[in-house]
Amino acid sequence: MNVLNQVDIIQPTSLKMLPDPNESALMECGRLIHAAVISQRFLNKLLTNPLKSIEDGYGGEKFAFTQEEKQQIRLIRASNLAEFSSQLIRAIEQCCCIAPAAELAYARMKTPGVI
Repeated sequence: MNVLNQVDIIQPTSLKMLPDPNESALMECGRLIHAAVISQRFLNKLLTNPLKSIEDGYGGEKFAFTQEEKQQIRLIRASNLAEFSSQLIRAIEQCCCIAPAAELAYARMKTPGVI
């Protein structure tokens, strides 16, 4: 019998998965950026008045940022989506004390014998 055809029962190592406390802030950033990519009108509004855009929401959906996060986002001044995105991540990093964006994007792995 082929090993690939054999199925073992996989038991979860933990019965309860604990959510990452920073995950919700990062998910909201993703939702906000996606809305700006989809709608030029929303993007223009976001670049002009980030706080009002967030409070008004997009497509009937509201964004769930904390008051502290909103206060940091209010200070963003950007002329395009790329600038806004990088400033948004920095603002959220300050509020949440999360790892810098580069740390979030790539897992650091140490290989024995490689520095």
